[in-house]
Parts: sequence; C-alpha cells; structure tokens
Amino acid sequence: MKKALIFILVISSFTCQAQIDYSWWNQIHHWDGITSWQNYMTISSAYLGPNALPVPENSKGIVDSSAQFEIGGDLHFNKGDHTQDGFVRGFLPFNEHRFALSLEVIPIEFFQTDTIIRDMRASRGRGGKGKAGGDIYFTTYVQVLRDYANLPDISIRAALRTASGTNLGEARYTDGPGYYFDLSIGKNIKLKNDWSMRWYGMIGFYVYQTFDILHLQDDCLLYGGGIDLNYKNFFLSEELTGYSGYLKNGDKPQVFRSSLGWNGKKVLVKVSLQNAIRDFPSERVRFSVAIKIPKWRG
Repeated sequence: MKKALIFILVISSFTCQAQIDYSWWNQIHHWDGITSWQNYMTISSAYLGPNALPVPENSKGIVDSSAQFEIGGDLHFNKGDHTQDGFVRGFLPFNEHRFALSLEVIPIEFFQTDTIIRDMRASRGRGGKGKAGGDIYFTTYVQVLRDYANLPDISIRAALRTASGTNLGEARYTDGPGYYFDLSIGKNIKLKNDWSMRWYGMIGFYVYQTFDILHLQDDCLLYGGGIDLNYKNFFLSEELTGYSGYLKNGDKPQVFRSSLGWNGKKVLVKVSLQNAIRDFPSERVRFSVAIKIPKWRG
C-alpha cells in the first residue's frame, strides 16, 4: 500500500510539472522572469475570444411584455479562431412590463485557434484547442416613457457581468467583472396594410476590468441604433452597435447585425448574422428559440 501511494505521488508530480511547463511561451514572448504572464495579454475585444467582451445587443426603448426562456447556439467564424457555443437567457417583466429582469449565460464554448492567433493573444494553450465556461449577465430594464402623446418610448438598461468566465490563460474570458448601462429611445410607425416599422437608438457607458496597473479599467462609450421592419408575425432587424474605449488597444469594437424571425404568441424563432466592422475577432451566425409564458403576471 505504501509503495502504491509513493508511485501515485511520483506520477502526480511529473504530471503537474508537465502542466506548468511554459518554456515555449516564455521564449515566444521573451518573458523577463518576473512579470506575471497576465500582463503580457491585451484585455480588449480585438485580442480575446468572441465571447469575452461582446458588443451588447441594441436596446430599443421599450421593455418586452412577454416572459421568455430563450435557448440557442452560435457559430463564430475567424480565419484563425473557430468557436461554437450555446447560450440561455431568462427574461421576466413586472408591473405591466414597466420593469424587467433578465439573466443570460453561455454555459460552454468550444474553440480551436491556430498558432498565429494563439501568439497574438499571448495565449498559454499550446495546442490552441479547448473549451470554456462563460460569464453571467444580470440585467435590469426600466420603462421611463411608453405610448405617451406622440413622444418616443424611453427605457433604461443596466447590466452587471460577473467574473465567472473561465480559461483566461487561453484568452477566452477576462476573469474580471464589468458592467454597462444605457438610455434608449424608439418609436413604432404604422405603414400600409399589415406593415410597420420601429426606429431606435441608444447611448450609454461600458466598463470592464483590465490587468494594466496604470489603467485598471477601460471606460467606453456605448452606442447603437437600428430599424425593425414588421409584417404580421415576421420581422427583419438591421442595426449598428459598438463601444469605444480610451486605451486604443483594440477596444473600439463595432458590429452590424441582421436578424430575421417569426414572433408568435408562444414561440419566437430568430436567425441573426453579425458582421465585424472593426476591433472584433469574428463573424457570427446565431440561431435561437424563445418560449414565451403568456400567463405570466409579474
């Protein structure tokens, strides 16, 4: 029994040594032997995985009236980073949808990066292949003005991101908290027959933690706008959104999103395409299904 225990300890020791052998990384990034490896990373949207510092969806000036449970999946396309993930989102409105809470998370993502992307991000994953768990977002929505006279709808949104994302070593998540808040306006316009449209815009603030001892957080201007075109239960959305930081290290991501979907009484189905304009690592295709809870009375 004693010999077996010694054998297990020896094998475990060799395994641990193999896991912490980063001599290849030290050589590539000219490690000085003192500075933490985290300080060799660039904490910005351009130098991390696509789910680390995503551009928030546009807020449209109105709080949704339906309680929903949404589930879906993403395919991210980048020449050197192929990522697939699943996500879930819960949304609950209260007080005649004047106020709402939501929770969103990507429970798991799978990725494969080439050596060029790996080294550009200072990733410590030599093989470039693996999986990670995502951050959790808690969001509050408040309806400030709705259907009043001929004025646009106005709403406020505030979101908190936890530091629950894993695999910082392979540049998948930041292992740090963040938050954003915005004010949005929007207005429905009735067109001919069963057609209608909604225009909307938002402005806000986006903040996340970095590992730069001189700049412990990046403060960003959050902005966006778009148009929804509706015909009966079908809709088409076109929107531009992004945020702009002050560190100038790839922290000014901007994306264009197109969505097509069907919004029924109990089910919402949507397919969306996200095109990266600048400082974002990949294109994205998203498919999601939301189950509505029509009898919910918050």
